[in-house]
Amino acid sequence: MPFDKIQLFLQTNPEYAWFLIFLFGFLESMIITGSFVPSAILFSLCIYLYNTELLTLPWICGIAFIGSHVGDIAGFMVGKIFGPSFMASNFIQKRQKGIARTQKFLDRFGPYTVLMGRFIPAIRPLVPFLLGLTDLRLKRFYLADLFACSAWALALALLVISVGPIFN
Repeated sequence: MPFDKIQLFLQTNPEYAWFLIFLFGFLESMIITGSFVPSAILFSLCIYLYNTELLTLPWICGIAFIGSHVGDIAGFMVGKIFGPSFMASNFIQKRQKGIARTQKFLDRFGPYTVLMGRFIPAIRPLVPFLLGLTDLRLKRFYLADLFACSAWALALALLVISVGPIFN
């Protein structure tokens, strides 16, 4: 979906701006959709909304925070619920050596990988899913993800403020 269509939609339906921020925050974080929904769409949307003053920066970043946090939790739960059957598939069985190294890394660093993964778009949707496969408890992941998404939302605000005026 080209961003022009999103802009056109928002010009005629500005009341849905908050929903689009939540939706793209969720989609870029979720394991199933995060691989093909780039974070550039969310970033462009945030800049557009900031420049057109449809939403204030605290609202933009707060809604993006909630969407990304819900996406991470959903990805973690997908890993907890469906991960074991996924790990038993032939595709994964052929790659056990790499999976074992990844599992060892996740077991060692656990919640800290949430923070690292939040800032690297290519692995952002994978980290919660993979951590769901480990013995990491939901409460510990939840707290680590709250911290990671908060730091990410702050970085988003700084980027929107610094890059936004270029596109004004």
